[in-house]
Amino acid sequence: MTRILKYCLAVAAALMLAPICSAETRDRAGTADKNGSMQSLPDGEVLRWRGYSAWLIDPTRRYRHGVLGDAIEAGGFAVRTPQGRVAVYRLDSSAVFEDRRVRLADLDGDGVPEAVVIKSYLQRGAAVAIYRLKGDRIRPLTEGPAIGRANRWLNIAGIADFDGDGRLDIAYVQTPHLAGIVRVFTLRNGSLHEIGRKAGYTNHRIGSGDLDLARVVPGSATGARLRIAVIGTNAMAVLGFRNGRIVELSRSPN
Repeated sequence: MTRILKYCLAVAAALMLAPICSAETRDRAGTADKNGSMQSLPDGEVLRWRGYSAWLIDPTRRYRHGVLGDAIEAGGFAVRTPQGRVAVYRLDSSAVFEDRRVRLADLDGDGVPEAVVIKSYLQRGAAVAIYRLKGDRIRPLTEGPAIGRANRWLNIAGIADFDGDGRLDIAYVQTPHLAGIVRVFTLRNGSLHEIGRKAGYTNHRIGSGDLDLARVVPGSATGARLRIAVIGTNAMAVLGFRNGRIVELSRSPN
């Protein structure tokens, strides 16, 4: 028997013995090969933080919303570590990542970033989801509240210390095309806790892929500011914390 024939038979036997993947009913975590071979979201972005990089993968049409301009959302995301390992996280069929990016930020101050992404449930709408990186694995850490009905979305406006306590907070706009409620959450003891909200603002135009209509403005000891559009007008406002509440500090024409 020739060496080539022996090789072919060995490969065939290995394929026959390989396990066949079946549909799962829960989120999946795993490790990709060193090149991170997987299908990226067509309009996705790669974000980086101190040697880490992250991006959305597994394009899917299972959520018919199209708030970002098309019907393609992400079914998972990948993170490359400073050591070159690629960790992968995949959702089950009940949700998608209705986003264009995976934000990396050290929310708990341990020197390793958490992954922050907009997760949309097919039946309950969007929520902020946070994932923890452990070596070359990705694990769910916590989620904010889902909006409560399908085709209701939120857009993350920024991650900064908004209330001046020295910890990073997550600001987002819930239903930016409807009520436009700015909500700010902080990570405490492994859970997201709301520290402020104020209605009447937007950071997205429906059907657009631009997620950056709001800007974080460095502040003083009282915290960072958020420059954001006033919904239904051509004005821009600057929001900040005062006496533990979100207030509008200024407003000007756009």
